[in-house]
Amino acid sequence: MKYLQLTFYSFTGIKKIIDLGDFSYAEWIVYDNDVPKYHINLYTELKSDMMINSILNKKENTIEGILKNINTQYGTKLSLTTRPLIMLLKKEELVELDLGTLPEQWVKNIIQ
Repeated sequence: MKYLQLTFYSFTGIKKIIDLGDFSYAEWIVYDNDVPKYHINLYTELKSDMMINSILNKKENTIEGILKNINTQYGTKLSLTTRPLIMLLKKEELVELDLGTLPEQWVKNIIQ
């Protein structure tokens, strides 16, 4: 799938992020060690995404809390990223990425 990659200057140096746009409700790009790895979309029929949707709808946890629990349990470095308030855009480009969903086993184990 093609994603919009933004390259920009920030106070901490040159950064690259995947931008889903302003109208992407209930979708997140999850980074593992600052590399885009997973795409969570709550409007799909994929089991992992449906379990996350259930957790969020019951207000048991937030998406950040879910990632924090997975990091604690599995020793990963999953995170979300947002655009900084102040940035100088360097480049926008469409990149082809094969981002999967979070592994189903990870999500199952944080529910229990």
